[in-house]
Amino acid sequence: MKNYYLSRTEQELISILKSVDMVTIEEIKELFPGLSENMIKKVLSGLVRKGYLYRLKRGLYLVNEEPGKPLIKNPYKMALALFPGYIAFSSALRLYDLIEYEPFTIFVATPKKSGEKEIGEYTIKAVALGEKAVGMILKNGVYTSTLAKTFFDCFYKPSYCGGYSKVTKALYEAEGINWDEFLGYFKRFASDSLCQRTGYILELVKNVGIEVPEDVIEYLRSRVKTWTKLVPTLPSRGRGVREWKLIDNLGKEKILGWAYG
Repeated sequence: MKNYYLSRTEQELISILKSVDMVTIEEIKELFPGLSENMIKKVLSGLVRKGYLYRLKRGLYLVNEEPGKPLIKNPYKMALALFPGYIAFSSALRLYDLIEYEPFTIFVATPKKSGEKEIGEYTIKAVALGEKAVGMILKNGVYTSTLAKTFFDCFYKPSYCGGYSKVTKALYEAEGINWDEFLGYFKRFASDSLCQRTGYILELVKNVGIEVPEDVIEYLRSRVKTWTKLVPTLPSRGRGVREWKLIDNLGKEKILGWAYG
């Protein structure tokens, strides 16, 4: 059995921290200027051992309302505290209410650092995008990719948002996409093959009522150079689309199945 008895200092600290999700050691030093650094470390260690705090990383702690497993009030803020960047991929789609389920993998796009950490029921996955780690806004108190950048990122790495079926359904549900911004990311960052794959998908979704500006399609079509596959990791079996020099090795029914089901 764990010892849940709290010392006077531990009680004072927890009573102050109950209103916050996370706390840093620097913030605790400001709250208790009379405590030495060694005493602060001892108090924090005791609260972690007794289950009132959960150590996320060096100097950063999750605050639990009751002793036990981590109680995660805002997984998105926690994810950004672990991996500075912006909420991306399926997690961003969720923040825009474009997917129905609550993902237990939280994706963070970062400039340099990739990594993965499990906290309670959540898995935090950081994906390094290099120079592509741009295009964010403050949404619901957390840095999130803009709607246009969310879709660029999802086309760039569709496996991180559930595949093309999830992307196309989210496009159908989305309102107010800034298509100029969207196209700008392709002009800055996209390879020819990414433009081909995206253009082919966008031309397909026009058939289910998604309004895609013709200049977006035309630009992506202008980047067609050599033959490529829709899903690079799958075999080359599938329908050849000469206009896009693309082998659809996934199939229209899997890309747009939600629209015909």
